[in-house]
Amino acid sequence: MNLFRISVLLACGAVVMAAVILAPSAQAQTAIPPYTLTVFPGTPPAGATAPDDLSTSANGKHLWVGYGNGVDTTGKGGPSTLVEYDIASGTVLKSISIPGHLDGLKINPVTGDVWATENEDGNPTLAVIDHESGTFKIYRFSPTLITGGFDDLVFVARPHEDSRHDSDSPLDVFIVASSQVNTTTPVIVRISGPLRAAGTQLRPTLPGAPQSVWNVVANQAETTDMIGDPDSMTIDPAGELVLDNRSDDSLYIVRNPEAQNPVLRVPLMLAGNAVEVNDTIFTWSETNRVSSTAGTIFITDTSANKIYMLTKPYFPSNEVYTAANVANVVGLVDLNTGVVTPVATGFKGVHGLAFSPTRVTIARTDRHEEADDE
Repeated sequence: MNLFRISVLLACGAVVMAAVILAPSAQAQTAIPPYTLTVFPGTPPAGATAPDDLSTSANGKHLWVGYGNGVDTTGKGGPSTLVEYDIASGTVLKSISIPGHLDGLKINPVTGDVWATENEDGNPTLAVIDHESGTFKIYRFSPTLITGGFDDLVFVARPHEDSRHDSDSPLDVFIVASSQVNTTTPVIVRISGPLRAAGTQLRPTLPGAPQSVWNVVANQAETTDMIGDPDSMTIDPAGELVLDNRSDDSLYIVRNPEAQNPVLRVPLMLAGNAVEVNDTIFTWSETNRVSSTAGTIFITDTSANKIYMLTKPYFPSNEVYTAANVANVVGLVDLNTGVVTPVATGFKGVHGLAFSPTRVTIARTDRHEEADDE
């Protein structure tokens, strides 16, 4: 075989590989070894479509999934459907109709109740669902800081030395404020005081145009960043907020305000190109704050109306995964370089991620024999 033919074949191979990574929607769902991808056995109730965010219970036995049902993202029409599944069997345990468009979904680590943000493009509300009875209450907010909607939320344990007295809860609740009119408004807010049927108060946490941001990949300060399309949010094991921003294909990490660099940006790249992502997780449970080197990543495919389970024999501590919603891949993220490495491809509309850890403990053996009587 001549050198020209070899070079042509190598070039064609590179093109094919790039096509698999950048346009996987035309491919079958595939996990790259050592990962294994299977379909979750649960069947959604009649009328429940477009699964979005999801969360697992503290005991790892139940999976809660929000189905948007194609409801208008400003809350017109509805309802959405919140479904509780038994993970082992896929059995539907609860199916709850809730007004508005369900989006962000988290489980309160203290009460076990499900909190869901609604209407990401306008008229935002918060639904709090009793995890035992399935009854819920809807809360609305003061419009002072909000000109758009709500996209996601996280619970963060409040430091013992925190002097704020606007709530008796041991948790702070941070919410992504999406579709704001411009970047002069905050993109992350914190609930201040008690929840109210109307007029719940908020405090700003992160502005849409931070004064200074440290680019982790370039290792330099930036002063012109605009967080124009904030989406999902999680917390890392250090208790820092990690926000997906789709307008600049980046993750923003919000740290203690007293840190040297309180706001970090990690620009993301897939196959050498900037990549938009919709949801990011760490390999620990946001519900019970347990980390593990074994577990399952649950994945929603909104367009296919399916939930997938992604596993592998060993998850090194604090790995980071993201759902690249345009490329339709789930990838492993290097937070130092911003490189996203595909681990599962071929989705139709990949959306939400949730990690459910499996406890792995070392059996205790007593190495100390009883002393002889001698």
